[in-house]
Amino acid sequence: MIFPISTLNAHFRRFTPLKGIVSVWGDFGVGKTTFALQTAMNSTKNGEKSIFIYSKSNLPLEKINEIFKDSIEKLDRISFIQPESFNDLYKIVFNLEFLFLKSLDKKRDNYKLIVIDSLTDLYRLELNREKKEKNYNLNYDLNQILATLTYLNQAYNINIMIINEKVNKRTDDQTVEVQSGGKAMDYWVVLDIKIERSESLGKRKFIVTKHPEYFRFECNSNLTKTGFQ
Repeated sequence: MIFPISTLNAHFRRFTPLKGIVSVWGDFGVGKTTFALQTAMNSTKNGEKSIFIYSKSNLPLEKINEIFKDSIEKLDRISFIQPESFNDLYKIVFNLEFLFLKSLDKKRDNYKLIVIDSLTDLYRLELNREKKEKNYNLNYDLNQILATLTYLNQAYNINIMIINEKVNKRTDDQTVEVQSGGKAMDYWVVLDIKIERSESLGKRKFIVTKHPEYFRFECNSNLTKTGFQ
């Protein structure tokens, strides 16, 4: 996985190849989708392909065109998919191995990255405090999605990036910021990258945490019209 920020790439080159799910999360509008699109663009080098599952209603076409304007040919190597419901997302992920990763023509279908932006948007829309059984089923399906993505990462050496939202959680009389999805994220995510705004316009802080061992790394980057630099 090649991130759009050289400092992050330089840091992770010091370690063994990253295995497992990478979660990028933070406030609305902080640059998560831009980060994911740039990572997908980087993954298309050497003819490799990416799958970009976008769960919101409208593809950010203006943002896509701006990021890829100097490399428009790379867009042909990214398959964009838009689920209409959380159940639709579940079925898409469950069938990814059949649809994309067991092609007889490995050179033609050389997928190296799966991005889901956002994993929990549709999940949160269907949560209902009054319907405990439905919530149980939603949580089960969320775990199954994450388990399937972990399997694909391990079995096919394909990178997995999920985009997630920030939520506030009340604990020990304090409000803390966590990523949406609760304990499922704590269990399945190997590396999370939180993007935060700073006092300077366009400047972003990246806080990286690696699981299960306690590991923390921070760096900064500028967000411009054409992406992170």
